[in-house]
Amino acid sequence: MALCTSRTLPTNCASLLLLWLSSCLCVQATESLQGNIETTLGYLDQDAYQFGSSHGFNDRGFTPFVNIDLLLPGFSDTDNWHIEANNLGLSSARFMLKGQLDDNQSVNLNWRQISGYNYEDALSPFHSTRLAEFSLPENWQVSDNTTAGMSSVTDHLNPVSLRHKRHWLELDYQRHLGENWAVNVDFRRDSITGTKALGGATGSNGGNVRAVLLAAPVEHHTHQASISLAYFGSRLSWTLGYHGSFFDNTLTSVIWPTAFGQHPQWAARVGFPDGTNQMATEPDNQAHQFRVNGSYRFTPYTRLYIDAALGRQSQNQHFSPYTANSQLIVNTPLPIESLDGRIDTTNLNLRLSSRPLSGLNLIARLDYRDRDNHTPVAAYQRVSGDAAHQQSSTDARLNRPYSLSKGKANIEANWRLMTATQVQAGYYYTDTRRDYSEITRARENDIRLGFRSHYFETLAMAVSYSHQQRRTDDYIGNRPLIQTHVPGTTEAEEFENHPLLRKYYLSERDRDSVSLQADWYPQTSLSLGAQLSWNQDSYPDGYFGLNNSKMYSISGNISYISHKDWQLSGFYSYDNYQYQQSGRSFRGFAPAEAFDPQRNWQVSASDNFQTLGFNLERQGIRPVFSDWQAQGTLDLSLAFNHSRSVGEIIHHHGSALQSAPLPDLKTQLNTANLTVRYHLSASSSAALTLIRETYDSDDFALDDVAVNTLSNVLLTGQQSPRYQATWLGLSYRYEY
Repeated sequence: MALCTSRTLPTNCASLLLLWLSSCLCVQATESLQGNIETTLGYLDQDAYQFGSSHGFNDRGFTPFVNIDLLLPGFSDTDNWHIEANNLGLSSARFMLKGQLDDNQSVNLNWRQISGYNYEDALSPFHSTRLAEFSLPENWQVSDNTTAGMSSVTDHLNPVSLRHKRHWLELDYQRHLGENWAVNVDFRRDSITGTKALGGATGSNGGNVRAVLLAAPVEHHTHQASISLAYFGSRLSWTLGYHGSFFDNTLTSVIWPTAFGQHPQWAARVGFPDGTNQMATEPDNQAHQFRVNGSYRFTPYTRLYIDAALGRQSQNQHFSPYTANSQLIVNTPLPIESLDGRIDTTNLNLRLSSRPLSGLNLIARLDYRDRDNHTPVAAYQRVSGDAAHQQSSTDARLNRPYSLSKGKANIEANWRLMTATQVQAGYYYTDTRRDYSEITRARENDIRLGFRSHYFETLAMAVSYSHQQRRTDDYIGNRPLIQTHVPGTTEAEEFENHPLLRKYYLSERDRDSVSLQADWYPQTSLSLGAQLSWNQDSYPDGYFGLNNSKMYSISGNISYISHKDWQLSGFYSYDNYQYQQSGRSFRGFAPAEAFDPQRNWQVSASDNFQTLGFNLERQGIRPVFSDWQAQGTLDLSLAFNHSRSVGEIIHHHGSALQSAPLPDLKTQLNTANLTVRYHLSASSSAALTLIRETYDSDDFALDDVAVNTLSNVLLTGQQSPRYQATWLGLSYRYEY
């Protein structure tokens, strides 16, 4: 138990520094300050890793943090400043500084830190020798090419935490250039550091692949810059701007030794202790875009909007070598040193709104998006999974410079039938064209109808319905396979995925959706609301893949204020997702299995989510005990939230397959929050906050699955998160 741990010390120091800075700014004119400063000292009764994702702290012990919300006097008569900070000192925090320099210019500084906590109980035998480079223990021993042959694996496991931290910094400057002109300059820096679970494989084909999960480091930065010039006229307004984005990944690759013993189908000396593996990480890249948008008012009731942009995305980082394993033979070098990737983008959006008749509003839209990929195509003679010698030229694979263009058109009408009663209708059309894909064209037609009324003072209602159809040209499942092989090296009937398999986002589909909403106000102090939504997707019969899916959601809310100023609000929601999926299991070395219906399988899955919560508040209570009455007032706030989910998976299969039932997936989260604030005076108050949170989950992919449970994959052995944590915080707020 410590006041400042190694994890919280940097942010705690930053909190104190910012608090000192704001105090220095305040000292010159305290009487003109507005806002408040609140300091809190909290105590968490136990380590609770996932607790930190929502609250910003997860280590047992004391943690101080600061909240600031101040309007500061400026250094001159024309400027003023606003400082706002939340949770400074915690792993997730935010700081904002807004300055109005004069009537024509302003500057904003925003900083935010967000932490994500995945698992702290992961285990791994790998040691990090250098950044993104791993090694095995010196006395690592294996007797075969499975995890069972790692006889001493449990003696070499080290705990690793899977977590990440994101820092976001933005500086924005705005200036008015005269009556109708303005310029805006914006700079952003987004950084992510931490560790993530990364799967790495060794193997030359699907039958001999061996894999490990690594706690791989993450460290990349994105810098963005924007500048725009705007004109605001009585009828014509427009903005011309440039936006640039630059992604820089500190880690170019991840390197690790092979942990499995030699497999008979691998090249010689590829298994432990000689094998080495390398995986490239996300490459550096950049994007540039020029954009113009504006509007023109033809009449008081007719206006045209336009938004057009031209962009270019490029990626030119040098390739990693075919293999880092010196035992493998590579006779042909890479065909090019880098991808030399280039994509040109075009976006055009037009919107015309008009009111031709009293009570009738019309909106028409035209959208066009084009993604033109100019990346050169080359033949790559791969080294499969750092386990086999380089492929021959006839087995080389070609990269796919995937391009896409999409056009949309729609018209919407809103007709007022009577007072506070409207009817809406709309038609939407989308035409999508692709290359290097199973389909080349898809057309979607969508019709929407709606009714909304607030005719009765105490009742508001809304209902909507939509029907959407997607139709495509011929689905050719092996087209990507043929297009990525050297011409003449594959037969027209060859396939990797089953010929009857359809990707759901490229398949023909019918979708129906219904939504209902009602809000009732029986009295000024009470309001009730209810919502219902339902949609269903269906796909053509006779194919494998996603066959149909359904979703419905029911929710309600209540708000009530009693005659004694107690405020109660509550909500409940239930969401259900169902889908059916089918396929046929076959092995690549036994293609005849692809035509055996006894190898069919079907899955019916259902995910249910329930959430409920309430909030009870009362302000301005003056405590009285016998003949004593408090000088100050008391504010009470009690909140409770409950959520749970259950995932059920039911599967059926043909007689040629074997499988066992899958357990349900379950989660449950309960959070109770009690805050008692006592106002010592008009400018100061103290608060006591109590948070009790419990989390429980069951996941068959994690529970009772050790690092060596699977014979061909070395896992990290983390379990489903569970915790019961209590946090107590004491805070003091001073208001100016």
